[in-house]
Amino acid sequence: MKKLFVLGLVLTIIAASATAQGPRDRVRRERIERGFENRQLTRPEKFRLQKSQFRFKAERRRALRDGKVTPMERRRLHMMKRHDNREIFRLKHNGRRRVI
Repeated sequence: MKKLFVLGLVLTIIAASATAQGPRDRVRRERIERGFENRQLTRPEKFRLQKSQFRFKAERRRALRDGKVTPMERRRLHMMKRHDNREIFRLKHNGRRRVI
């Protein structure tokens, strides 16, 4: 009985931590996909945005590696995220259309 309870508790904690991290990244990924589907982004623009998002995730993993995110690391991550969001907006609103 104890094993079942502990296993259920561990799975609940893992699921809660996974959902706490996911929505922000998913929203950014969906913005990129919607822009591509609506022909607001070209294929190279989409790949560049995805590459930038990958760099952000790598930087976040690097910051979390030692278990504590310092204020400078937090500031750098925030600036990278803002830059990515501005870049998505800029590329979606630049007037170019993707060739079908």
